[in-house]
Amino acid sequence: MSKSLTVSPFRLIGQLESFVMKDGDKIKYLRISVASREFWIKIPKKLRQSLNPNLAPGVWLEVEGTRETKGKMGTFKLKAATVKEITQPQDPCVMILPEKTTKKRILVCQKSSCWKRGGKTLCQEMETKLSDRGLGEQVEIKLTGCLKQCKKGPNVVVLPDKTQYNQVSLGQVDKLLEKHFT
Repeated sequence: MSKSLTVSPFRLIGQLESFVMKDGDKIKYLRISVASREFWIKIPKKLRQSLNPNLAPGVWLEVEGTRETKGKMGTFKLKAATVKEITQPQDPCVMILPEKTTKKRILVCQKSSCWKRGGKTLCQEMETKLSDRGLGEQVEIKLTGCLKQCKKGPNVVVLPDKTQYNQVSLGQVDKLLEKHFT
């Protein structure tokens, strides 16, 4: 499966836990807690110089920046663009704003086992059904490498839900599209 990278903006309000230092004196990350969760936020070099290193743990911060979501597991990294000390937060929160790419995807395995078991025909049927429903522009069908379920082919993954389907038949296409795209 191809590795995708999605970048979206975020805004976080929470309490400073500590700094993560590099070479003893350079701030590399902020550790910030929001409710019962902790986030590590990378501080770019240009922002490090303007950041007050005397901030004490427990101080409230508002951080805005970008969130990079990588790969099929959805692991992400936060990178700050601005860090502001605030006195009285309205609510500790994390807001991940909508991703820049809103296109939904259907991944179809194109390896020989899945292709021989009807993957090619399945892919064509999905393209036709999406077009008939007027979803051809919103949903992309992407051919992938092996999905590690060769004996259960043809295999399909629907994104952003990350729902995997095995032994998909032509008769299931309508139901699958209805479930995820209406």
